[in-house]
Amino acid sequence: MFSNSPIWLKSLIKVVGFLLFFVFFVGLGRAFFVFLLTFVYQIDYDKLYEIINQTQHYDKLLVYEIGGLFFEILAVWLYPRMLGKSISLKSLGLDWKNKSKDFAFGCTVGIFLISIGFAILKIMGFIQVVKLEFNPIIFVSYIFFFIPVATSEELMARGYVLSTLLEGMNKYVALSTSAFIFAGLHLMNNHIGFIPLVNLTLAGYLLGIYFIFQKNLMFPIGLHFTWNFFQGAVFGFEVSGHDIQGIVSQNVKGDILWTGGAFGFEGSIVALPIVVLGIFFIYFYFRNSNTSAESTK
Repeated sequence: MFSNSPIWLKSLIKVVGFLLFFVFFVGLGRAFFVFLLTFVYQIDYDKLYEIINQTQHYDKLLVYEIGGLFFEILAVWLYPRMLGKSISLKSLGLDWKNKSKDFAFGCTVGIFLISIGFAILKIMGFIQVVKLEFNPIIFVSYIFFFIPVATSEELMARGYVLSTLLEGMNKYVALSTSAFIFAGLHLMNNHIGFIPLVNLTLAGYLLGIYFIFQKNLMFPIGLHFTWNFFQGAVFGFEVSGHDIQGIVSQNVKGDILWTGGAFGFEGSIVALPIVVLGIFFIYFYFRNSNTSAESTK
């Protein structure tokens, strides 16, 4: 039916098919873990989602999220095989070899960017630090929570979606398309709005630029992980609409245009120029390093 279609359209159709399969398959997988949690812990189904978002139930949250990661990786691995194409997770960019420094660099950039945002809001008087409280068990549990989140989202959004779009599109068109798709995947998040969607679209560029040059996920996984982790578990912001208990207990006051309101820092207009600066920095840094690497071949 689509044999005579242009390559870019074939790539787009594969991505749309993948997203539909991904949502359905992962939805079934998460439903299984919801059933498992309700059975093992004797929790009412209606109360489960409320419970797993409470700090004292971090064990249930970890089971739910790691279970979701398993089905998300399985979906990315399985879908190409349904189309008759065998691919490895390594070919999608999940390859640590010679990229440990890029992972560490991504972690550093994520910490730096979110720290700037917190500092700006604090200096402008939009954040009042109520108290500092460090709970090592909760702190470590959030590490094991946000690593699967970053890995699964990057494997799906950059590893499969962006790499598939790159097969039939100019790399910048593919990057833009994947960025809008990435933002669209957050439409069901709590407290989503126009500014959060703009910032999430820009985040799609921020996390995707490295991939179009390096075809690897280590840098964006590191950046994605520390951005979320420091945003929630350290500075106490909501993360994409989800309440997280951080070391910093903060009282946010002022217009939600500046503070991000219940969505968290990603809903703040302050995040916009910070992410844009990050985009330009990553673009020029890795474009130049990629050009240098190619010239030495």
